[in-house]
Amino acid sequence: MSLMSAVIPSRNGLELLRRHLGGMLRELGGVRLVVVDDGSSDGTSAEGPGLFPDVEFIRRDGPPGFCHAVNLGFSKAGGDLVLLLNNDISPCPGAFDALRSTLDDGGPDAWAAVPEVRRAGFGDEGLMRVSFRHGLARTSAQGRGCPYPCGGCALFRRASWEELGGLDTRFAPVYWEDADLGSRAAARGWRIVRSTGPGVLHHHASTMGTTLSSERLRERNRFVYMSIHHSSMRDRIETMLWLPLHAASAAVHGRREFMLGLIDFLKWRSAGGGGRADG
Repeated sequence: MSLMSAVIPSRNGLELLRRHLGGMLRELGGVRLVVVDDGSSDGTSAEGPGLFPDVEFIRRDGPPGFCHAVNLGFSKAGGDLVLLLNNDISPCPGAFDALRSTLDDGGPDAWAAVPEVRRAGFGDEGLMRVSFRHGLARTSAQGRGCPYPCGGCALFRRASWEELGGLDTRFAPVYWEDADLGSRAAARGWRIVRSTGPGVLHHHASTMGTTLSSERLRERNRFVYMSIHHSSMRDRIETMLWLPLHAASAAVHGRREFMLGLIDFLKWRSAGGGGRADG
């Protein structure tokens, strides 16, 4: 069985770690765990090592970024397989062992494995897919599209992760980076395999919450994703034809975040944000 390590990015998530890390450690069973403190102001780096002496805490300073924290954690963690976890995950007994066995047995083109990831009021995040329809990129756990690994819980082959270059930091601070990673892997013909064993519970948005600013950022990164994966003339024309209807629908339904996110994307692009920035 392949050697596995685990990485948890955490920003101001000390209380979430107090609540959930013990259960994750029991399931990891001695697997090396790296928690990347992404510039927290809640004492994560100061208090964490005392609370969890078997966990390696790494402090990252600078502007916050899920992608930056994850990439740093992967660079520090060892093992042929690396498990990415959010700080708000509760695993069912046997979930991580089943996930490792699934990827080990998945074949040479299996680059990642996902379990059932249950989220209250949503369903199974382990089934997430990204598609392009009516001029917009969309994510859903239902229907057709390109599967991508859940940012809350997924296991990766290190060699594949490094070949892909990790998470694209153009999506900092957060959202859509997992859909982008899955799309880049699918373009290489790689598969995500699904564990049929025990799953995990995801207490989603415990860190970011659901606010106008977070939803605005999600919309901005939708357009960042489209600029990378749907930049063909055909896709651009489809977007231009449908965009007025999407804007009108957003206005009717009071979805301010849609147009604000589009404006933020246009500012980001005009400021030179279109080129990939690694780090």
